[in-house]
Amino acid sequence: MNSIASMAAKTPTSTPSKEALALAAAMARAQVNNVSVARHMSVSDGMVSQWVTGRRPVPAEKAARLGAYLDVDPRSISAKFNAMASSEAMGNVVPLRAGQAEGDEPLRHDLVIRRLENDVDSLRYALSALVSVMTVHRPAEASDVAKTIRKHVPARYVQQGFVQELLQALDKGGG
Repeated sequence: MNSIASMAAKTPTSTPSKEALALAAAMARAQVNNVSVARHMSVSDGMVSQWVTGRRPVPAEKAARLGAYLDVDPRSISAKFNAMASSEAMGNVVPLRAGQAEGDEPLRHDLVIRRLENDVDSLRYALSALVSVMTVHRPAEASDVAKTIRKHVPARYVQQGFVQELLQALDKGGG
């Protein structure tokens, strides 16, 4: 487990950033080590070590998940997240956590929302292409997929929106 003292010993030529110190302290409070954080964050333990020693900053896109894991404000462990959150150009305002006090400053997550919207659009196009190919080349399987979706996807999703469009296309192909 890394401590603030051992972190300072590893980087004698440079002073760790306040974010690196905050990360090391949060990990010590949570009683987690680099390996467990790395596993949770899907990165190498070497990368976590670089975050803790301040050799590399915690990326803004990883700060929210890491902050939630360690139960700390992501702004305290990532300067980039802090800059993104405090930017007035970010648009939508969303509370950090459900337990956030009313007077606390909200975070701005417009960039994250735009990335998620982009991912959803990409998945829609990919699923549409898959259904198109399936209905032409594998109509029997298309019918089976439609039956499986109707059986396992909650009705409120099947009866509206994109799932309904996919089912209509699968039904046409499955004849």
